[in-house]
Amino acid sequence: MLTSVVFGLYPLVLPARNPAFSVTIWNTKARAYGLKISLIWWAVGMILAAGYSALVYRSFAGKVVIDKDSHSYGN
Repeated sequence: MLTSVVFGLYPLVLPARNPAFSVTIWNTKARAYGLKISLIWWAVGMILAAGYSALVYRSFAGKVVIDKDSHSYGN
């Protein structure tokens, strides 16, 4: 349903009663400079997130060993 609404309103993002005040896809786009900077920061953020995920995964890797003398709810 959402897709059909989007295609039905296509050039408009937010229609207004007065068409002169409607928000369209052309007047909502950021400038080229802002898009380039955001792409660079997005790439840096994704690299940092992937590195952090790898670090956490490696730090918790391995088998868990439970001693008989440990205080557990099992045996």
